[in-house]
Amino acid sequence: PILWLKQILHRVVVSESFAQSGFTMLTMRQLSKLVRETGPVFRFGFKGNRGMGVAGASRMSTITDVKASESPPPSFPPIFPTVAKMPKTAVLSDTSSTPEVVGKDGVKTPSYVMEPPAFPRIMPYGYGVSRHHISPMELDVTFDPALHLQIEAPDGVVSDDFDDVPFPMPEGVKDGFNLAFSKPFRLLSDEGVRALQSVIDANKHFAKSSERIPRCLRGLGYRSKFVRDLNFDPQTIDLLSAMAGKPVAPHGMHMNMSHTNLGRPVKKGEPPAIVDQWHVDSVDYVCVIIMSDLSQSVGGDLQVLCKKDVRDNLDFLSKGVTPDLEHLVRTIQYPGKGHAIFIRGSHVLHRITPVLEALEPRVSVVNSYMSRNVFDADSTRYRTFVEQDPEHVSKVEFSRHTAWRVQGMMQYITQEVEWGTPKEELASLMRKAAADLEKAAALVNQEEDDILNWIKEEGVDKQMLK
Repeated sequence: PILWLKQILHRVVVSESFAQSGFTMLTMRQLSKLVRETGPVFRFGFKGNRGMGVAGASRMSTITDVKASESPPPSFPPIFPTVAKMPKTAVLSDTSSTPEVVGKDGVKTPSYVMEPPAFPRIMPYGYGVSRHHISPMELDVTFDPALHLQIEAPDGVVSDDFDDVPFPMPEGVKDGFNLAFSKPFRLLSDEGVRALQSVIDANKHFAKSSERIPRCLRGLGYRSKFVRDLNFDPQTIDLLSAMAGKPVAPHGMHMNMSHTNLGRPVKKGEPPAIVDQWHVDSVDYVCVIIMSDLSQSVGGDLQVLCKKDVRDNLDFLSKGVTPDLEHLVRTIQYPGKGHAIFIRGSHVLHRITPVLEALEPRVSVVNSYMSRNVFDADSTRYRTFVEQDPEHVSKVEFSRHTAWRVQGMMQYITQEVEWGTPKEELASLMRKAAADLEKAAALVNQEEDDILNWIKEEGVDKQMLK
């Protein structure tokens, strides 16, 4: 049964034809049902649908192997190492050999660091090179880390308790550390800013509005190899992982690669330009890169609210950031173009202040990241991406993202769990995987909603891009 489960998961992650055939949600439910019945399966044999028995799994495996055996094009070389345990923070339970992470509250949870999902070899319809013969972006540039990066690590980060911590972090601080946000740091060189800006300029005609953001550009990862290589750059990922205190990788929903917010010039006396309003993110972490010279601008700064437990706190969000909370607001200014801030935006309420004056449009690029530990809480909200992205893309991306996480949970069971592990722990692991699959299936099939609320500011409706 575990082999059958891994074959199905591999097919969901790898085969676009399978996902676009309409079987994604059905497969999630089959997987969930199988995981719940794993105990009886071992005792009495396979109890599933006869059409999906061992022979069916074998046929599916044959099809999958043919698909998987195709060597990926040179555009997407493997970057990350093979699956590994969480380093240093992994300890052994008092009752079993299961690797676990001990948090600051003393709670133990399983830990398994999974190799990140590969970038799709076949692009979705309407983006880049695809089976539908859509031509690639003609003006794309070649990413060269030596030329386009200028990595200068920050001298400090802020923990989720909103305490300043020096960076690199002292050894005693690393255990149980959770990031809130970093101090500004240099990421792109001047040439890197020019190259990325050329990609943005070549794709500006794809810009649109969302309910929260007046003008933004999404899906650049599917349109530009430069953007893909920038997001997967191992030096950058190593730095972000060190700041997060855990291994991170580009988020598995690749429409988020280099999401770009596009502002406008503002003359003195004109209505201010809204950039982004108070919100928390629908992904774990974001690295926000400023692309504009803000030295002659008024406004357009990042603000964070140093307050815990704001995500999904409807009572708080309905009132907004009231004057009595202003002492908890921290304003962070970018030193210049090519600088970035890394923030755990899923847990930290933040916004960009309205631009009151600006000689040039404020442009920022947002790269999204996730934890590679499949047992970490997943902050991904499907509803956000259904509203922003084409449905034929968002539903498959989210299904693959969920399948990747559950695949890691199953690998943990097959590769890490030792003989004698208590039945309660095994049941808990399998029920966790089953619950994740059931939740994703319900979201994709529009049986449930995971909307993420934010604070709407006045005057935004007039600035929406039509």
